[in-house]
Amino acid sequence: MVSRRPPPAAPRRRPGPRRPGRRTAPAPDTRTALFEAAALAFSEAGFDGVSVDRIARRAGVNKAMLYYHFRGKLALYRAIVREMLRDGGARIAAVADAADPPETKIRRFVEAFLALTEGRPWFPRLMLREMAEGAPHLDLETLGGFRTVLSAFSRILAEGQAAGVFRPVHPVLAYLSITGPLLLNLARERAGAAPGRAALPMLAPIPRDQVRAHLERIALCVIRT
Repeated sequence: MVSRRPPPAAPRRRPGPRRPGRRTAPAPDTRTALFEAAALAFSEAGFDGVSVDRIARRAGVNKAMLYYHFRGKLALYRAIVREMLRDGGARIAAVADAADPPETKIRRFVEAFLALTEGRPWFPRLMLREMAEGAPHLDLETLGGFRTVLSAFSRILAEGQAAGVFRPVHPVLAYLSITGPLLLNLARERAGAAPGRAALPMLAPIPRDQVRAHLERIALCVIRT
């Protein structure tokens, strides 16, 4: 009987120096991408002028992800408005709860509203368009977000009235008198952003400090005794 020797073992390779692993870029946040793309698209063309395909292309994702994160275009639209109202309500509530004189709180309210619109450049266009159409795409739950905003603003007014520095005025009328000029100016700025229009006096840019100071004067003129 012939014995068979096992084949010789392959020589072990010495491990070489480890190469640094390649870091893969983190996956994009598809929800945030969809949210931001939709907010801009809705502000530009309105709810009915924007398709799911357009939002998905702008976000750089498959449209199935929109249904995964938001269940549909209407739910996404309402989520955008709710998020804005939550943030606005929180900002104004922080102003109302601060230990400042009422007139200072009104100035801080103007500053908070300016910051809100600067952080969300799509917000004024989207809301002006929606409200002008009668808010057909917003349900009661979404519209209820205005309650927090108005409640905080009303507390500032009530405090000033109790101190004798603000006159009695309906909170909604006071709110519109203060925020209305800001929203109109933002619409004006948008019209002036087109090429060649900045030279027109009506559409020329106005420094932010001048806008803020003017809005503060308007606000205090409206509510002071």
